[in-house]
Amino acid sequence: MMRALSPYVFGTCLMLAGVLILSPDSATLRVIDGDPYVISFWRGLGIGLVIWMFALMRSPTEFVRQLTTPSWLSLAIIAVFGVSSMAFVFGVTHLGAPTMLVFVSTTPLASAVASWLIFQERTDAALWIAIAVGMTGALIAGSGIPAETAWEGWVSAGAVPILTGIGISLTRHFPGDTIWPLYGVASLLVALGLFIYLPSFNVPSGSEAWVALNALVIVPFSFALITLAPKYLPAPEVGLYLLLETLIGPIIVWAMVGEAPRVRDFIGGGFLLSALIGLFTYRMHSARIRRDQAVP
Repeated sequence: MMRALSPYVFGTCLMLAGVLILSPDSATLRVIDGDPYVISFWRGLGIGLVIWMFALMRSPTEFVRQLTTPSWLSLAIIAVFGVSSMAFVFGVTHLGAPTMLVFVSTTPLASAVASWLIFQERTDAALWIAIAVGMTGALIAGSGIPAETAWEGWVSAGAVPILTGIGISLTRHFPGDTIWPLYGVASLLVALGLFIYLPSFNVPSGSEAWVALNALVIVPFSFALITLAPKYLPAPEVGLYLLLETLIGPIIVWAMVGEAPRVRDFIGGGFLLSALIGLFTYRMHSARIRRDQAVP
């Protein structure tokens, strides 16, 4: 009989699956090329409804409990994920996907700092080394800030990694098995706020299917998996796996919009893969040593 996966391996599998599903996110946003407020509205609505469907299918009791017994932790999760989702759309719109990847590369660092400041959870040396190598790869693959970038682009680019890092850390310590009900609230609150603000909800002609794919499939399915992973992996490690889009994203952009990856994309991706493979190998080796020492 096949041995059950260890929590660490299971969490790693969740992250790999989630990131693979998420990888076309920035590419589809580029194809849509619409008003970031309008796109954020449809994303918020679609993500919220799909995630809530997942939550209700999994446990109606837990769904009601999370929404009727708020705590500082649940309210913080709603706030950081709601704002970061909208900020990502603004960042990609104003700066482009390659530049956003440079900012997103600091997510593991933000997770490590948040975990230490909020929960006194320390990051070990192996993970710090992997974070440094992974961030180096993202910096190599990324590009500079476009000229005359609007202030919204600067603010959004800085907010995404900080808020995502904090959100991952908060998720790791949330007492429920999932944060799906809360993540749905975060997305729907974004949609509600924009519904009140926006005079029109029209997306660029011909991009309706791309909007639906992004809002109903790519983001909700990926984050349904990604938000489970912090229960099994350290928060900074979750953030590190999110950087796989540095490697996969340019290939998807190439396939969708015909923009060939640059040599630096592959070099940066090589750095990141080396960091992830090295860290995983080290963790497995350490676990095997502990098992062997535990055997009498």
